[in-house]
Amino acid sequence: MASNRAILKEKRPQIATQGHYGDLEVIRVDVTARTATFQVKNTNYEETVPLSTIRPLTEEDSGKFWEALVADLMRVLRIEAHYPPFVKGYEVETGEDSTGDPSVYITIFVSPEQKYSQATVSRWNSFSNILLDRLLGLRLQRYPYVRIGEKRKRQINGLARRSA
Repeated sequence: MASNRAILKEKRPQIATQGHYGDLEVIRVDVTARTATFQVKNTNYEETVPLSTIRPLTEEDSGKFWEALVADLMRVLRIEAHYPPFVKGYEVETGEDSTGDPSVYITIFVSPEQKYSQATVSRWNSFSNILLDRLLGLRLQRYPYVRIGEKRKRQINGLARRSA
């Protein structure tokens, strides 16, 4: 597997992790190595820890952390040629599922059509299963749900949205 381990540029997610104190912020996520690199705010001190030890401090931080994680996973899937051309973008939303457990919802956007063939739906399901399998393999605190949605022109406020 490959990853570009992109550096996060905007306000970075604030986190807690075992054995470290202070204002910690995630600066890189690497799903292939299953690690995140954090920095103590306003210092040059950096350390890399397993993804499973990262605890975002707020719901907003959790959303930013998951957006970075899913972005890195999508880059990996592109490099591995598992990223299908029908994906027009995606959005990441954190919250709770119907049982009240922490969850993350990844909506994969596809081009709207009048009718969808069985083969098209099968390709969507295959990609969704690859994505779900990779996310479950990270063994993180939130259960991932993958959904397929039609790409629309209007933006939804408050959700992280990426175009392909």
